[in-house]
Order: sequence, then C-alpha cells, then structure tokens
Amino acid sequence: MKIFIIKSHDGSILGKDLEWVDGTNASLLFTAQHRDVALNQLIELNAKDIHLRAEIIQCEADKKGRPVLLLDIAAMPAEAPANTNQVSAA
Repeated sequence: MKIFIIKSHDGSILGKDLEWVDGTNASLLFTAQHRDVALNQLIELNAKDIHLRAEIIQCEADKKGRPVLLLDIAAMPAEAPANTNQVSAA
C-alpha cells in the first residue's frame, strides 16, 4: 500500500503532532493515504511559514500502516566537523 509523508528541505519529516522530527520512529510520522490530504496539510503548513520548503513523498506502508522509509530519508547524515587543518594560501 502506498502512503504519503511530508519532508522538509533539511530532511526532517512531519510528525503526527505537526512538528518536524528526524523520522527514526515511523509510528510518530504524519501519514496520509491520499495525496490530496497530504497536499492540504502542506498548504496549511505553508500558510503558517511562508519560507517552508517541503515536498510530499510517496512511500510504501508496512502491515500496520506505518511508512517504510528509504535509507536516504531515514538516515540523515550528521553535520560534518569543520576542517581544522587550515593551510596558508600565501
């Protein structure tokens, strides 16, 4: 079965409480069985935050109706440490 989730530009996924979460717990994610329901939710979010950049993602659902996330969605890379080994350009 296909379901829809909402993913922001930074990789966060919309939760059931309409807060952005990292997506590690699939049972806490906002899901919609129909794309138009997800689109309506995205429009409501954009009305509250005009700078929001998010998209609707279609994914498979498990037997309990929770999204089965792809590795590139669920495993967000951590911030890379700053390069402390600086070389003089002069």
